[in-house]
Amino acid sequence: MRQTSPTARRRRLGAELRRFREAAGLTSYEAAERLGWASNSKISRIENGRISVTWSDVAAMLDLYGAGPGETRDRLITLARRSKEKSWWQPYSDLLDKEYATVIDLETAASGLRIFQALAIPGLLQTPDYARTIITRSGPLDLDEAEVERRVELRMQRQAILSMDGRLALWVVLDEAALRRVIGGPEIMREQLVHLTEEARHCNVTIQVIPYSVGPHASLPGSFGIFSFPESQDRDVVFVDTLAGTLFLDREADVQAATLGFDHLCASALGIAESADLISAIAESFR
Repeated sequence: MRQTSPTARRRRLGAELRRFREAAGLTSYEAAERLGWASNSKISRIENGRISVTWSDVAAMLDLYGAGPGETRDRLITLARRSKEKSWWQPYSDLLDKEYATVIDLETAASGLRIFQALAIPGLLQTPDYARTIITRSGPLDLDEAEVERRVELRMQRQAILSMDGRLALWVVLDEAALRRVIGGPEIMREQLVHLTEEARHCNVTIQVIPYSVGPHASLPGSFGIFSFPESQDRDVVFVDTLAGTLFLDREADVQAATLGFDHLCASALGIAESADLISAIAESFR
């Protein structure tokens, strides 16, 4: 059975509450005012899945929107209650900021994930030694050995999503720079690239490479990803990594722009077989 996550449940609940509000002909400001809430920002945060909501608040919102007793009302109230359940990663919660926890929650619930990475291999495809080097060199500077190993362990546990009955369809486009940047030394790089070729053989993993020869391409500014979900009412979510943290975008215009950009990247990249050949050739160069 596909696991769900608090983030995914909040987003699904929020999307349905938004539909009920709009069907009732109410703006978020009007709804907040009639509910006696100090600000309409609470409505917005609930509808965007950014905060948990009590079942009593959901019941009050549904009363206002004219959604009487029935299966849909019961389902949404149950969803509100379940949105407070703990995720599988809770034992590692002391290691996670809010953005990282959200990424893991979305991974857990997603059916598809498209990623472009310019300078490094994505966490879902990293080997332990490669991950350890990344965490040691680019993470907090004061980590002791035990904390580093827990972070590596968490990253490896995240990868289980790829082997659970093909639960997550992963499509990765890499700039050639991500394959040639030496992380941890030649031996670690070779092991990492061999691992990539092995993962690419799985039916739910697609890897393409944009070679240097292409020159400028659609995402020179940086890396990003797009989560898709099995439920049709769940909107795609774009995430963009920045120095200030991870941005999550789900406006239709943002999703369309990211999707178009990813399609252009795929068109610029080598085909799947040619990408595998290039990865293998670069792996051999690290001997």
